[in-house]
Parts: sequence; C-alpha cells; structure tokens
Amino acid sequence: MSLQPYDELVARSPQGSVFSSSWWLDAVAGDSWQPNLLEAGGEVVAAWPTVVRTTRFGKLHVGAPLTPFLGPLFAPSEGGELRRRANDIKSIELLLGLLEPCAHVEARCHPAFDYWTPLSWHGFTQTTRYTWRLPELGDLEAVFARLRENIRREVRKARKSGVTVVPGSLEELEEVRDRTAERADRADVAAANLAALRSIEAAAAPRGARTILVARGADGSLHAAGYFVHDARYTYYLVGGSHEELRTSGGPSLLMWHAIELAAEQGRGFDFEGSMLRSVERFFRSFGGVPAPYSVVRRTSSAGLRMATALKRTARSVL
Repeated sequence: MSLQPYDELVARSPQGSVFSSSWWLDAVAGDSWQPNLLEAGGEVVAAWPTVVRTTRFGKLHVGAPLTPFLGPLFAPSEGGELRRRANDIKSIELLLGLLEPCAHVEARCHPAFDYWTPLSWHGFTQTTRYTWRLPELGDLEAVFARLRENIRREVRKARKSGVTVVPGSLEELEEVRDRTAERADRADVAAANLAALRSIEAAAAPRGARTILVARGADGSLHAAGYFVHDARYTYYLVGGSHEELRTSGGPSLLMWHAIELAAEQGRGFDFEGSMLRSVERFFRSFGGVPAPYSVVRRTSSAGLRMATALKRTARSVL
C-alpha cells in the first residue's frame, strides 16, 4: 500500500506533525504500525495511526517510543467551525470502526485535537497534559526579554565564560545523557528509547529533519546536549541532558536558547515537548512560552486486560 496519500494528509492536517509521518513511524515501530485511513470521494480525509500489539487479550492500539503525539488526524475543513466539528465527530466514529475489534486503545493526541467528547461516548477516558510552546518567534529580542531573569543571566554567564553551542553527534548526546542526574527511566524503558533514538537518527539525519546540539566549555568539555526534530511548523526538543557537575555553567540554558534561535531562523515555532516532572517543567516554563494542552485518551474493552493491569499496578505498589 502506498503511504503517499497518508503523508499528504499528515502535511495538511492541523493535527499532523513529524511524529505522525510514515518515515518516523517506520523508524520507531517498524512493521507494527498502521495508518487506519478513512477515505471519502476517493480522498483520504482522516486517519488514526497506531502501533498494534497482539496479546492474549486481543489487539492493543498504542503509541511508540519517543513519539509524543500520535492520535486522530483530520483534513482541514471548509465551511466554518460548526461544519468542522460535525465532520470531526463523524470521522472519529468511523475511525473507531477501523480499530475494532481490539482490547485496548491509547493515544497521546496532538494539541490541535481539541475536542475528545465523541470518544467519551464510546467509553474512553481522558487525561489532560501540557507541553510548553513558543509559537511566534518573529521578534527574538522580545522573546528573550520574556525569559525568566535567571535564564537570561545563565545565557549571558555561559557566553562570558566561553561556553559555545555547536553541532554535535549522537555519540556525544548519549555520553551526556549517561551523566544526567535526572535519568530515572527503568532499564527496559531506557533501552527501548535508546534503540528508538538510533533508528530515528538513521531516518532523520538524511532528511535534514533533526539537529543535534552540544554545549562545550572553553576547555572542550561537554556541558549539555540536545536532540531536536523538525517539521514545517515546529522544532521539537526530543531528548537531551546535562553534565551534573557542570550544570551551573549555564550551558543547558544557552543550548536551549540557541535551538530557539535556529527555529526562528527557519521560520518555525518551538515546542519543548513538555514534561510533567516538576524540575523539568519549571525549566521549560522559564522560557516564557505558553502551555498547550493535549489529551491522552484510552479505553480498555477487555475485562481480562483490565484485571491483569490492576494486578500489575498492585504488585508494583507493594514492591
């Protein structure tokens, strides 16, 4: 099956992003993802890309590692807000039919998916989370002025002490992440994310869809590193880290500001790909962006899977 119609929908959909591109999903999910296309009049009008896992309870439609947004995609609608909502509701109910039968569906939806009520009619629950964004970067002086004072101070301090931000390698990024104090991933999650990142690098680098930046001290030491991916609308901070013993150099702040400057040069907004961790949220919020809410929706149809999940959670809490 040709995925060109799907990728064309991703490019024009308000909910489309680099994370729903076919090449991205090929990288992070291989053959286990499917686009779940909805066609009308010979045209693809909606899709719900999912990663499919088969279990003893049935099929699970879930997300993929290092893929923050993956949910329903709709073609732009003409005819005003009422027409758009009606079309989206109709599309959602038809898309759900493409996912059946299944034991579980879960998706972290794009911020532009802003109305989940039709899913509630079909037994879904929803959690609101946030990412921090700088949607307009036309006036960088004004953007810099909105940074929290301690971030502006760290950027100036880093520059004064000779810290520079330059293109880096995946190996340098991995080295810095290994030294990052906040890394609290379980071993299996960390291994999956590392494998996904290496696959993303193999696909994104030749497409010019990523930038790796490192902050170096005057002596050449690595202070911080970040991996950023791009689509036509935004630059996203995907993963990064900083050397615990060198964190007070201001390197992490300078690196992030440099990435924002690059996004502005390329005519994109900047998305911090938000975190619910308190210390990380505070750092992202300090750059003066706006919180963009997004929905995590889920439904477990299998009674057996619900019971198994509850037992697993109980065992973890006891341990």
